[in-house]
Parts: sequence; C-alpha cells; structure tokens
Amino acid sequence: MARRPLDAPSISDRALNRATLMRQGLLAREAVSVEAMLHRLIGLQGQVQNAPYIGLWTRLEGFVAADLEALLKDRRAVRATIMRSTLHVALAEDFLAVRPLIDPVTLRTFRGNHVAPLKGADIDAVRKASRVLLDAGALRPRALGEQLQARWPEVDPIALSMPARFLEPVVHVPPAGLWGATGMPELTSARRWLGREPGVPIGLEALMLRYLAGFGPASGSDFNAWSGLTGGSAVLERLRPRLVSFAAADGREVFDLPDAPRPPEDTPAPVRLLPDYDNVVFGYAERGRILSPESARGLWRNNGQRPAFLVDGSVRGCWRLTSTAKTARLELSWFTPLRRRDEADLRREGMAMLKALLPGRAAEIGIAAFEGGK
Repeated sequence: MARRPLDAPSISDRALNRATLMRQGLLAREAVSVEAMLHRLIGLQGQVQNAPYIGLWTRLEGFVAADLEALLKDRRAVRATIMRSTLHVALAEDFLAVRPLIDPVTLRTFRGNHVAPLKGADIDAVRKASRVLLDAGALRPRALGEQLQARWPEVDPIALSMPARFLEPVVHVPPAGLWGATGMPELTSARRWLGREPGVPIGLEALMLRYLAGFGPASGSDFNAWSGLTGGSAVLERLRPRLVSFAAADGREVFDLPDAPRPPEDTPAPVRLLPDYDNVVFGYAERGRILSPESARGLWRNNGQRPAFLVDGSVRGCWRLTSTAKTARLELSWFTPLRRRDEADLRREGMAMLKALLPGRAAEIGIAAFEGGK
C-alpha cells in the first residue's frame, strides 16, 4: 500500500465520493452523448444484458435505449470482453485499443477456469481453427464448438468455444447487447465485424490517465482492481510529476489529475439507481468511498452482485425489476433505514426509469427492508 508523502493533503471518503460521482455522471445527469460517456468511462460492464442501458439512463439527460442500440448496430460500439475478463459495452475504438493490453488478464482467467475441460487438446490449434470460423461468419458458442468437434470429437463443444471467447478479440453481434435481447449471443471476429483487429495497444500510462479522469482520485491497487492488470502503483510512480496526490482516510496515497473536478464534500448528491456490476462499485479495490461494510454484506450474493441504489452518494440498498408485456414492478430493498424524503425520491427515480426504459407498462414501486435471498 502506497503511503503518502509527508506534505500530501488529506482527503476524506466523502470527498472521494463526491469526486467519483461527478466523474461518473452520478452527481447530476449530463447533457452529453452516449459516445462521450462511454469514452469517459472506458465502457460499461455488460455481462447482464440490460445493465449498460440502465447505467447510461442514470447518467445522461434524456437517454433512451435506441441511443445505445444505434451505436451497436452501426458498429461504433461493441459488446466484448475487456477489463477484468468481463463483458463490457465500449466504443469500438476503445475496444481495439484496450483489448491487447488486457490479453494477460484474459489468459490468466482462461488458464484458471477453462483448460481442464479441453482434455489436452492443442489450445493454439483450437484458437486458429476458431479464428478461421469466426472470420467467416457469426456463430453461437455451441455451434462454434460443434464445428470444432470435427477435429476434437472427444471435447465438449462449449469447452471448445472457450479459447476463442477468452483469447481471441471476438465481439457479440446484435441482437446481443440490444435492450431486452435474450438467448445466447452470436460471436464473430473483430476483424470481420469492424474491418480490423486490435493492433498496438494503448500504453499503460495513457490508460491510467484515462482511468483517473473517469474514476479518480485513486490508487494503483484501485486501477488493478478495475482493469484486472497488475503494476498500477509503478505506473503512478512514473506519472507522479504529472499528478497530484492525497492521503486517504485509511492512509493510502491516492492520485489524481491536477485539473480534474473535486467538488466540496458537502455537495448534495441525488438518489440514483445503479445496474448490476456498475463501474462505480467495481472500479476500486478500496470501496469505502461508496460502500459501507453493512451495505457490502447485503449487496453480494452467491452468484454475483445485486443492482444497487445510492442515497446521499452511498449504496444503501438493492433493487429487483420484474416485468411482463403489460406491467413493470420495481422492488427497492434498503439495508439500513431510509428517511421518508429519501423513499419519496427513490419512488420518483424508479418511476422515471420504468417509464423511460419500459414505456407503456403499468408501473409499480415497492420499498421494504432487505431480507436476503435472491
């Protein structure tokens, strides 16, 4: 853990919180384009189909699902594996620049989870054969694996699809990534979909500067947690002459761009609904700026993270959406009791989300104490 220089000013968790909210578009909705916000955040985690849409709706004025869908259909944005070996929706240019830098992360994930089921098959040969197939068209993972079984008949088709899914720069072809889409995605190569494949990666220093612009102030371990890479502290040391640093409440040294916005810690923060695995939760190793130990215990479940809501800038509960063709119900569950005013604000925010993203349905909002379970 990097320790501050003796002359570094201190910064409270609340001040870190307000800086984070402003960078993330969560202190006030912003009148910028979807492309501008995706560029600032270097993508939004997208393993849950509708999450990027909710993440953009909560950050942008007047956002509708068609705004992001148009970028995906026009191939200006892609749904693909990037940071932490997880699916993100990102601008195509950012995917092409960042994906090669993340290769060690995807390789580490692949080796840790997907080698044994391949039963000794030559992984490089599987990759090359997969590349030929995905350069020729789009295939669902099972269909890709079934074609590969002509050479490796003893291996499960899903296992055979994994080298391409983790080690090759593949993208998910729409309708995958579109609002409300269901079913397994079709995969194809970046070369086929975008007309080119990742080339020279963005440098670590350049990626760190972009990370600080969207997530700072932050530490090297925060950068590592967000990206899945290692060596963030060394990168910050190289960049130190270009940065400012602060002593966080726990004694860590955190860095920032000199001219980046850091609003006063008493700046009001509105209630906000966050999607599954939102950047503002997953962007840090130390999450005290936004997540208390009490909230952390409620937020995590066995198979992942519940979508959260913010009150006064901090996670105070989770939510669950159920819908049919005619109805939409949002259930808000608080981890610690809320003021009546906060409940009213959450109801308004929830109703606005349902009307924007599920128009035409009869909308209902419920608020109760969190009781665990699903």
